[in-house]
Amino acid sequence: MSLIRFTLFSFIFVLIAGGCASVDVKEKETETIKPSGVHEDCMELLKGQTLDYSFDSSKPLNFNIHYHEDHNVSYVVQKDGISSDHGTYNSGKKQYYCLMWTNSNSEPVKLKYAYGKSKKQD
Repeated sequence: MSLIRFTLFSFIFVLIAGGCASVDVKEKETETIKPSGVHEDCMELLKGQTLDYSFDSSKPLNFNIHYHEDHNVSYVVQKDGISSDHGTYNSGKKQYYCLMWTNSNSEPVKLKYAYGKSKKQD
């Protein structure tokens, strides 16, 4: 079982065991990011929702989670020069958040990623 699938199943188990009723899960098998290119995946999170993410890449990338508000960009996670990562972000307010990877290499990079967000409970 690949690291990304193991991580994905692990965080789903933790969320369910921790009392979250359900989780929206998205998994992309492979994206190729061109030299000096970006890949971005955006979603809405409500206040109090949790976003769990995991990725692996063939070469180091710059990674961030950000949102736009008015003319400003706010970065809630920012890591440069990494080939893999996993983590959790708890949304403090309703907002559209974007996972973004930037390839500063001179050749294409393969990216595999997955994320899940807890569903809003009433």
